[in-house]
Amino acid sequence: MLFLLEALRKLMGQFKQQMQHACRRALQPVARVLRSLLTPPTSPIVFGWHQIEAGPAAGAQIMLPRNTPIAEAITAGDYDQKILQVVKSLVGKDDVCFDIGGHYGCYTLSLAKLVVDGQVHTFEPVPAHAERIQAAALKSELKHVQVHQVAMAGEIGEMTLQFAEAEGSDDSMAFLDAYGGVDTQAAHEHYQNFSRTTVQARTLDSLLDDLPAVQFMKIDAEGAEAAILGAGLKLIANSKPRLLVELHGIYEALACAEILCKLNYQAILLTDQKTTLPILWASRDDVAAVQAVTEVLGHEPVVMFDSLSEPDGVDGSGPDV
Repeated sequence: MLFLLEALRKLMGQFKQQMQHACRRALQPVARVLRSLLTPPTSPIVFGWHQIEAGPAAGAQIMLPRNTPIAEAITAGDYDQKILQVVKSLVGKDDVCFDIGGHYGCYTLSLAKLVVDGQVHTFEPVPAHAERIQAAALKSELKHVQVHQVAMAGEIGEMTLQFAEAEGSDDSMAFLDAYGGVDTQAAHEHYQNFSRTTVQARTLDSLLDDLPAVQFMKIDAEGAEAAILGAGLKLIANSKPRLLVELHGIYEALACAEILCKLNYQAILLTDQKTTLPILWASRDDVAAVQAVTEVLGHEPVVMFDSLSEPDGVDGSGPDV
């Protein structure tokens, strides 16, 4: 009897959490309207050209919103400073790099400055973002950058994209409806107005015949990371690129681990923060990657999944793909 009561209590607790989550999601549009009515009007964000002063992208020109914290951080070379130091130590001048989720183009420009004899392919579905990144590459004379205005996903075809509107707010957030985006209080407070549009989506494996083998890949796709990796098993198994993946929550982290561990990858944590988590995934025999992170951080990083026994049917070289 006590066992049944305890099981019932747990079920009721789970039901309560699910109902709270559903109610919060349902009330978000109402909250955004009320917030817009109660918030004094602000001047629209104006985009302009900035020169990056420090870091791997030093000297590059970038289109950013004026007088905002993110613009100041990127321009000063402070944005993701430690992580970009790790990236600098991992890529070679003739490498091919993918930037999945181009944002404002900070990583694209940094990679382009590092792989001077290589290629940088940026995948960005929001038209305004893609145009800014391509313009920045041209203005910075980085002709080996190619921007693909397409969403990377777990399937090929048309998908619905939500993106933050620019008037009076940061417009850098966008996510595919199918994967839900980043459901955090901070995201809802910072990004208030969203529009929907239809975009073309591709998978990593669909790029195999179109692009050369990739050595380094950065993925920050607002909750679509596991879907992207899951639809890229052939490409990852063939090229074995180093993967810098921004993870948004425990579910996404475990889903990515489920995929990459079977491909003989280990996780190297680049920060000890507990919210969004940048992780470098590298082959378990990639000693140089661990050493590079150790040198940048000044201490040995936390490494996970570095000595897992493979499940039955997996020999460490990945699934039959």
